[in-house]
Amino acid sequence: MQCTPQPLTLYGVTKLAVEGIARVYAADYGIASVGLRPYVVYGPGESSGIAAGPSIAIAASRRKEAATIRFSGRVGFVYVDDVAQLLAAATTRPIQGATVLTMTGDTREIVDFKAALVARTGWTTIDIEGPPLRIPSDLTSDPVPLWLGNHPPTSIEDGIEASIAALRGQNGP
Repeated sequence: MQCTPQPLTLYGVTKLAVEGIARVYAADYGIASVGLRPYVVYGPGESSGIAAGPSIAIAASRRKEAATIRFSGRVGFVYVDDVAQLLAAATTRPIQGATVLTMTGDTREIVDFKAALVARTGWTTIDIEGPPLRIPSDLTSDPVPLWLGNHPPTSIEDGIEASIAALRGQNGP
């Protein structure tokens, strides 16, 4: 059963409009595309906007500084490399039509993310404040088409570990 998306933000409305434009371009002009709908993308390089809270918290934990994640609730945590790998696969394989994939990643409560970060770093000065994000928390990832290859989501534990390793590489031990 197909549901009709009902975006709750201007960002969501414009993203849905662009997906419609991509569908029309594929149908009318044969221009194929792949669109991604990742939820909260985190990891090295993600440092602005409200959804960047987990990335900022990882970097702050590494530096032993306080940080605040400014949203609460249940979200899908998508490690930045998962998005990059899927986009790279889309650029190296023949695509057809206008494919759109929801990427929910590892869906958990923000307090679970904080607990995993504390378990890895021992740093507890990370606060969580604010309402849940205005995105549905109960969606699931779309199946990745076979032509894009296998792309399992990264767990928050593995994503935190990889983020810390990447930050260590950028900033030294």
